[in-house]
Amino acid sequence: MILRPRAAAVLLSSTLLGGCGLLTHEPMERPTLEVPAAYPSAVAASTADPQGADVFGTASWRTVFTDPGLQALIDEALANGPDGLLAAAQVREAEALAGVAASPRLPSVSATVDTSPIARLPGDTVSSSFLAGLGVSWELDLWGRYARASEAARADLLARIENQHAVQASLVATVADVYFQLAALRETEEATQRVALNQRQALRLVQRKSAAGIVSAAEERQQESALAVTEARLPVLKRQIVAAENALARVLGRVPGSARFETPGTLTLPERIPAGLPSSLLERRPDLRAAEARLVASDARVAEAKARFFPQISLTAVLGNASTDLGDALTGGGSTVASLGPTLLQPLFAGGALRANRDVALARLDQAVIGYRKSVLGAFGEVSDGLTAYETNAELLTIQQRREIATAEALRLAEMRFNAGTTTFLEVLDAQRQWLAAETDAAQALLERRQALIRLYLALGGGWEAGP
Repeated sequence: MILRPRAAAVLLSSTLLGGCGLLTHEPMERPTLEVPAAYPSAVAASTADPQGADVFGTASWRTVFTDPGLQALIDEALANGPDGLLAAAQVREAEALAGVAASPRLPSVSATVDTSPIARLPGDTVSSSFLAGLGVSWELDLWGRYARASEAARADLLARIENQHAVQASLVATVADVYFQLAALRETEEATQRVALNQRQALRLVQRKSAAGIVSAAEERQQESALAVTEARLPVLKRQIVAAENALARVLGRVPGSARFETPGTLTLPERIPAGLPSSLLERRPDLRAAEARLVASDARVAEAKARFFPQISLTAVLGNASTDLGDALTGGGSTVASLGPTLLQPLFAGGALRANRDVALARLDQAVIGYRKSVLGAFGEVSDGLTAYETNAELLTIQQRREIATAEALRLAEMRFNAGTTTFLEVLDAQRQWLAAETDAAQALLERRQALIRLYLALGGGWEAGP
């Protein structure tokens, strides 16, 4: 439909007046959340800097995980791990999409060769005219449709970058976690071998006493059974060690089974954790920053959807040559043709697609707000759980280490009494079982404390480092 200038002006005026409510869009602000003044934990309360400085989550992962072997594995995972490479590729995709979203705000230039038939009278031969030239088109973004689309794409890019940071932190935590699991399995294996060695020595003693008629053959069989139970744990531990090494190889991007990973005998852990202020968590954690960026993108897309109700006004220009001969049109031998003028396109009826598109954008904005709130609540919960776990695991580890020493001494005394003939061999067997259980539980308690450190560091937003 072609409109006369006066009719077009009337239509444009009525559209502007009728659509002011659609175009009105307040800028988005971060949702108001009730943030606690401090973390409810004795560890956090006693060590948190009131200014939020020296927070554990802001520390470099190299200062948290100081073992050189672990640092080398983390560096390898960050450089070659498939998860990190995938996140980097997603950032590159978002960068390209941001460029695509920004392109409609600039003029487009194209070369064109067009043909159109020439009206003929009865008896005339069929003929056509050809037009070859350059065309320029520029849509005026009066309503901010493309500006908000570009803003949404940039926010998506920021979300991808923050997701890359979250993946980096997750890689650091995953490598450290599997590394500590591997160390705990080897500690348990060594403890089991120590118990098995003690049981073999006890079995030889029982065998000599049985041969001398001091003890019965039943006690010899009991010790053989106890030794077999202990030795049966070793193949299971070896299988678990290989599984942990394969899991670590996959995170590093290596072929599983291609390498053996050594772990140190001891690893130092900090006694206290400066958690900082809860309000700083919103600025530090990359997953929360990504959720906020997605919120900005959803808000911008609401404004973009509203702008689709308004006219599209474009300026178009064509400069070229026209001729009934294609060769003349291409070589400049025809007549020069030039045109310049505006184009107005006002949607009148689209089957409800425009309103539905706006409603979709509003629903997605609501989802982004809810998702942001959910992420924040989850983050505070993870920090609170992590602080409590690190504190209580310290107490548990101390208890298990005391138990380990006590059971070792109880076994020594039981063996002395048995050798002196003042107790039965059942006491020795029970002491052996308790010693093995204490050794295993102590290694597990140490692993849980190390894992609590990892989870707390990750919960406070640690593990990722900003690039240049």
